[in-house]
Amino acid sequence: MANEMSWKECVDQGIITETQADEERSSQMLQMADLRIEFWDKKVDDKFVALKVEAYYDIIKELIFAHLYKNGYNCTNHLCLIAYLKQKIQDFDFEIQKIDELRKVRNEINYRGLTIKKDYLERNELEFKNIIKKLKEEL
Repeated sequence: MANEMSWKECVDQGIITETQADEERSSQMLQMADLRIEFWDKKVDDKFVALKVEAYYDIIKELIFAHLYKNGYNCTNHLCLIAYLKQKIQDFDFEIQKIDELRKVRNEINYRGLTIKKDYLERNELEFKNIIKKLKEEL
């Protein structure tokens, strides 16, 4: 499986499509992201670290979808979410790299049962929160 797709590939393959801008759907995605943030905004036992890391990915993914819907796009795969960010948000390269790394870690958790060490979360949590803040500002 590829680890990256370009905006052009995503559009040409019909993975990203233009559609009616949908403020309501965008707003619903934002509400769900906010609900997850509220739920996970606490210290968790070490045994739950992988779930919290996974939750950060879900929150970020929902905010990207909120962005897509608001701007009249739809997307059917996670690699093209990255392509969308690269295309649509300026000065976001470092954050996009972090999001892609988080996507890979989340896949390892989901499909291989990877256990995440607490220090991974400690090293990255501030950056995840910063990405969330920036994505919300873009909405």
